[in-house]
Amino acid sequence: MHELIKDMSLTSFLKIPKVKNELLNTFEFESPKLSAEIKAPPQTQNYPLVGTAFDYLLRFHIERLNLNSITRGWVAEDAVELTKIRPEIYEKLNALLDATKKVHKSFLKSGILTNSIVASSILLAKLDAIYRAGYLDPNLLDINDGDIADLKNLISIVDYSIFKSSKISALNPTFGEASHLVGGADADFIIDDTLIDIKTTKNLKFDRDYYNQLVGYFILSKLGGIDGLSDHKIKKIGIYFSRHGILHVMPVSDIENNPSFPSFVEWFSKEAENTFKETDMNNV
Repeated sequence: MHELIKDMSLTSFLKIPKVKNELLNTFEFESPKLSAEIKAPPQTQNYPLVGTAFDYLLRFHIERLNLNSITRGWVAEDAVELTKIRPEIYEKLNALLDATKKVHKSFLKSGILTNSIVASSILLAKLDAIYRAGYLDPNLLDINDGDIADLKNLISIVDYSIFKSSKISALNPTFGEASHLVGGADADFIIDDTLIDIKTTKNLKFDRDYYNQLVGYFILSKLGGIDGLSDHKIKKIGIYFSRHGILHVMPVSDIENNPSFPSFVEWFSKEAENTFKETDMNNV
């Protein structure tokens, strides 16, 4: 495992005790009672890897479903760019990335779920770890057959009406300068007026941490807007539980109508800026 870079993120910022407590004290949240059978149980113990790979695989399908989708480069591409400081690594990874782009392009034309496109989503997930966690998997090209089967099961239970947009489809949307407040933040999807995060977990529970993450994205959208979507407003936030094939959404009105919301947004912005500066200095 090669250490390359360590960065802040929205997720790590929200885990800071001071930030968690401020969210807890400002926004009331009662976990909704959800009930559904697990339709795609895990096939391996590679839970984080499969979760990130499914984010990519679902993105590819939504890209075909909504031809007007606003797209941005993959995080995996940003990750490979970070390895330019190690030319011997960069050249190999960039070649792999180019091959993956060809498989992706072919899938967008055919829509056929081949082992190649599924394996490509796993490869991209492994590359993601360079950017998000600061390491390169030494077994980058080792693809577990169980992970392939798992991803095929997950994609087979998707109800695509959930992700069919009437006007707006944004894949991995970012939030202008506000994204940089936390070292670079991107959500999973925005479908029309709903921001959706994907959770590939066998536990069907909409917990406080998930809620905080969605609140965080919503605040970033208020601070920096949504790249590529001028003046677009998010009215709902939700979690798609991919192993159960269900989406649970809630209105943002409860957040935005909170009398403390404006002051919290200001505090959030200043706290993120100060925290990121400290992290940046520690990495020098």
